[in-house]
Amino acid sequence: MQGAILIMVLWMITLGLILVTAVATNVRLSAMTVIHHQEALQDWSAILDAINKAHMELVIDKMPKIKAKKTSLYNRESEEYRFDGRPVSLSYKVPEGITVRIYNLSGKINIARLDQNKLTRLLEQQLGEGNKKIPELVDAWYDWIDADLLKRLNGAEAAFYKKENKGYEPRNGAFASVDEIRWIKGFAEAFADIDVGTVFTLWGYTSGAVNPNMATRETLLMLPGMNEKLADKLIKARKTQPFKSMADVSVHLSPITVQRLAGWFAFQKSSYYSIVVYPNSIAEKTKKFQTIYAYREEVRVDNAAKKPQILRVTPYAKVTIEH
Repeated sequence: MQGAILIMVLWMITLGLILVTAVATNVRLSAMTVIHHQEALQDWSAILDAINKAHMELVIDKMPKIKAKKTSLYNRESEEYRFDGRPVSLSYKVPEGITVRIYNLSGKINIARLDQNKLTRLLEQQLGEGNKKIPELVDAWYDWIDADLLKRLNGAEAAFYKKENKGYEPRNGAFASVDEIRWIKGFAEAFADIDVGTVFTLWGYTSGAVNPNMATRETLLMLPGMNEKLADKLIKARKTQPFKSMADVSVHLSPITVQRLAGWFAFQKSSYYSIVVYPNSIAEKTKKFQTIYAYREEVRVDNAAKKPQILRVTPYAKVTIEH
């Protein structure tokens, strides 16, 4: 009898220890959850603060140069083309531990304005000239955006996407986002190694051309005749002396490459920008190029008299950055 009582007592003690451990664990987990939630809120608050200051920076940048230089707000870093995606310091200090990058969208390819010839050239650059998939991709692209329901020879209308159980149909209108590119028949595979958000935009030049002073490295690599060596060469050259005309670019390229790039470069800046903000903790500076998820806004700023017009907000955008 005493043995049974002793066993019961031991069981009760053991059960009590288990309950205490479980409660303590739950308390620790709850505390950690509160801490992480607080950290997330702090990051979010810092990001929004940085975004507001980036908006002000773009307005300041539109001020007449003579007047702006007389104010304490002026901070152009003596570089007219600093909004090319590099980390920028702003006139108003952003919270510690936050990085801001601003892209003038003249440095990305406007997919809303791509004609068939330029789309074909981009696909040839990506897949190789003479690739048999290119006519299918071109037709599928235009079936996606044209208003009719008629299937082009090698294209894809609603029946294809239904048969493949895609869960969606062609837009039959203008693109709503650059991510739609991957939804078009064949493009997820064709652009498997392309960060479409870094290369393409819905705003910028209406001609589909890009400004070589603002172009991201990924955008340059998409252009006919370009390769990594040439892209890096142009990026290095523009930091010393910005390109004012095609003649300035031609100095760094072969005549054949210059010919292939005809019509792809323009030299005006756009009123459209992409602002990317993220905590430094997510960036690994041991890598030259890194893909991260960051807060991104597309805005339009016409002049210093108007506040920025917010066009699109993507709180968790995939972005390729260069350290």
